[in-house]
Amino acid sequence: MSEQQSDNSDKRGPSADVTPIPGRVMITAALLMAMTVTALEQLVVSTAMPSIIATLQGLEIYPWVTSAYLLASTITAPLYGKFADLYGRKKVLLFGLGLFTLGSMLSGLATSMGQLIAMRVIQGLGAGAVGPIVLTMLSDLFSLQERAKVQSLFSAVWGISSLAGPAIGGVLTESLSWRWVFFVTLPFSIGSAIILVIYVQENVQRKAQVNIDWLGATLLAIGSSALLLTALQGQSRSMLFVLTLGLFSLVVLGLFVIWERRVTEPILPLDLLVRKGILPAIVGNFLLGAITFGLDQYIPLYVQGVLGGSAIQAGSSITPLFLSWAISVAIAAKVVVRYGFRKTAMVGSVFVICGMLTIAIGSHWRASTMPCFFAGMFVIGLGMGPASLSYILGIQNVVEWGERGVATGALIFFRSIGAALGVGVLGAGIGWSFTRRLVAGGVQGIEVSDALRPETHALLGVEILRLVQESLGAALQQSYVVMVILTMFAFVCSSRLPRHTKHQGPSGEQINIEDDEVPLAAIADH
Repeated sequence: MSEQQSDNSDKRGPSADVTPIPGRVMITAALLMAMTVTALEQLVVSTAMPSIIATLQGLEIYPWVTSAYLLASTITAPLYGKFADLYGRKKVLLFGLGLFTLGSMLSGLATSMGQLIAMRVIQGLGAGAVGPIVLTMLSDLFSLQERAKVQSLFSAVWGISSLAGPAIGGVLTESLSWRWVFFVTLPFSIGSAIILVIYVQENVQRKAQVNIDWLGATLLAIGSSALLLTALQGQSRSMLFVLTLGLFSLVVLGLFVIWERRVTEPILPLDLLVRKGILPAIVGNFLLGAITFGLDQYIPLYVQGVLGGSAIQAGSSITPLFLSWAISVAIAAKVVVRYGFRKTAMVGSVFVICGMLTIAIGSHWRASTMPCFFAGMFVIGLGMGPASLSYILGIQNVVEWGERGVATGALIFFRSIGAALGVGVLGAGIGWSFTRRLVAGGVQGIEVSDALRPETHALLGVEILRLVQESLGAALQQSYVVMVILTMFAFVCSSRLPRHTKHQGPSGEQINIEDDEVPLAAIADH
């Protein structure tokens, strides 16, 4: 290896070894399997829930099957990122995969709804490691040019999983049993772990003494859990409950900020988060999470509740988003290398704005709503790929090796928080507006869910059904306007990303990415 290569490796990773192509292919395949199983697990379970409820009962607590997984995976993402910087990526990822595999197996063996929820917590605790560590290891393995192409493949995993997940869950449930929804991931997660054990050998330079910020980690976990619970459960709880839990979360998170500013080794370094180039990416990713999950929740609701469409039509309404997202992220891999993070993200944000405007305008005219929804979702997907990829690559490009894990973990953490808060706040606004309109129309105490299925429309009567649909449509239209505003803020964030895809070399000089072809070597030669 040349002296130039050695310098670059020492600057950017814990080892000066360069992984040969076959080794990188195997490691990349293992990381892809790990990302795929956790992505699928979030999506296949919803299809099996009716069968799970029929077997285990517990209808009143079944939403926690999803909420518990989401909570556990979200609050642990920044913690795993920090641990990866301290102890190396391999150990932390293997630990996460082990927990995920154990949780999957125990979830499939559950004999009550309470047991299933508890096992989903274990599964989520493991899944929290996969997202940040996989993306961090890709940053270690590949140069920026290579990483743009490879990470586009990993971003497409979510789009493909969104399409395939529900179908796989349905087939497994009908052909075998709902338990196989959890068992099906076991061979892939175990296979991924075996490949990582064989091919990855890190040489992490440990500090003589590591002080882990356990108090900060505890405060972050409690505060973010309370905040997520406020968003996830707020619509079904009293105003007093929401205000109390929300205030509690803000107090705990305030204490977390105060503590992190004083501690020597913070679990989530605040000075890192506000660094130039990082804060815009985190805020932008937070907004993209709110927009994406807002669309996922409230476009199908419009199709069923307002237009009178079937469940299949409602589900297919979001398909264009994930299809075009998978396509656009592959194109963005080439664009971001040539034009930089800022321009790529800004172009993507413009597409998202245009698509969201199409949806907001189209929702006012029922005759053209579905074509507008399909067109708008497709255009939004075209923008999400470039924007999200630019945020990930941009944030990894401005930090050192020892900060990549915590920076990537923070990015994923705030995206999940944005998704939960976005859905919760938008849902609260929709619920308030909808209820107010029904009361104004002299309708109270009806079973609103009867408006969501064509076969139960007759139970409401023609006039009441019309009022329910009009009221729900108006409430959802307001939420689409709010999402248009969020897309504009996301555009502002994208305009604050680094202009060029450059970084400092070992001597402080500026290096163009075209000259930086050395794989980022945290992996030993196999």
